[in-house]
Order: sequence, then C-alpha cells, then structure tokens
Amino acid sequence: MSVFAVTSGKGGAGKSCVCAYTAAALAKMGQNVLLVESGFGYRTADLIFGVHNEVLFDVSDVLEGRCNRQKAIVTLPQGNLSLLMGPPMPHPYISAGRGTLEALLWQCAEEYDTVIVDGADFAHVSPGLFDTVMLVVTPDTMSVRAGGVQRSMIDAKDTGKLRLVINNAPARIMPMLDIRDFDDIIDTVGARLIGVVPHSPNLQYSSNNAVPIEEGSLTLDVFDNIAARLLGQHRKLLIR
Repeated sequence: MSVFAVTSGKGGAGKSCVCAYTAAALAKMGQNVLLVESGFGYRTADLIFGVHNEVLFDVSDVLEGRCNRQKAIVTLPQGNLSLLMGPPMPHPYISAGRGTLEALLWQCAEEYDTVIVDGADFAHVSPGLFDTVMLVVTPDTMSVRAGGVQRSMIDAKDTGKLRLVINNAPARIMPMLDIRDFDDIIDTVGARLIGVVPHSPNLQYSSNNAVPIEEGSLTLDVFDNIAARLLGQHRKLLIR
C-alpha cells in the first residue's frame, strides 16, 4: 500500500486538480485508489469527477461518528477509484478524543492499494505518514515563495520524500524576482521535481465539466508519468 499527500503553500495553485488527475492516472494503471479530501476547505473532487449529487457524507461525518467510512465513500463508475470528500464548507478539526484524521487514513490504507490525500494539513497529520508529499506551485513569485515556506514546515517534521509539481506552466517562464526558469523555481522551493503540468485550456474545460482529459494530449501524458514516478517507475519528465 502507498499513501501520498498533495499540498501547496497557498490557494490557487491547482493542487486539487493535480490530486484528482493523478488519482485517475493511478487508477488507470490498475491501482485500487482512494482520494481523500482532508483540507476542510471547499469540496472540489466531486465536481471534477461529476459525482456531486452522490455525496451524502464526508470526512467530518466519519470523524464525528455520524456514519462509518464505508458509507461516506463514493466509488466512481470505473470501479477502482473512490472518493472520501471533505465538508462543503470550512469545518473545525475533530479532537483527538473522538477520532483523528491520521487514524482514519491508516484504516483506509489497509483497504486500498493507494490513498492520495488532497490538502494535507501537517498541523494535524504527520508528514511521516506519507510515502511521498507532492508540493504544487504555479510559476509566479507568490506561489513559489509560499511553496518554499511550506517546504520548510514539512522539513521541520522530518520528511525526506517531498516532490515538486509545477502546475499551469507556460511554454516559457515569464521573468520574476530572482526567478528566470524552472531550475530557479526548483532551487527556491527546495524540492525534487516530479512533474510539470502545462497551461492547458483543455484541462480547465475537463475539470469544469467533469469530462476526462483528451486522450493523446501532453497533459494526460504528464499525469500518467507523475503517477508512474510515484510508484517508483522511471519516466522522463515531460516539459514542452
């Protein structure tokens, strides 16, 4: 079993899309995958996959004892990709005395080949729980700086398995303060690069309309390669 986390230093980096399409790529590879939203922000994966009308319970219901986790999990039509959604609005974390998110993730990990967690909050879940933590940034000064801060917070909790995803990347990086190219983003954040997701109107259309990414597209290949690299396979980085 493998447990992965997807996080970002600030909102708007596209971590939920990265998490969702990486989960779909892992499922396509034959993994039995559970995507868990843990950020207690705003629910997104159900919209990306078009199952928003099927979500009756969420993580907070499980942690507060209103239902068991099996009842809260929604399985997608392809069968080997399931979702455990976060609440539709911000929600306080549950006290350790009534059940913790970390304990729930351990339970899920025993039942699936791969658990991928969207919006992991390392104030409540130890980075040591995860095989890999993917930090998503966009190629702009604020996102890169916030990514570096987030990396420092993760490093302080003793994880050496941090990987960087540069999302919504143009063919050429626009000049920024002290950043000229992808190498400078990598150095500023301080994490090993696992994937570069290109700017793509098709990806935006897919996520907004609950349709798969177009077959044969560079974007689909990028997510396939990210998934393969998470599983330890050698794949070249695809950078247009």
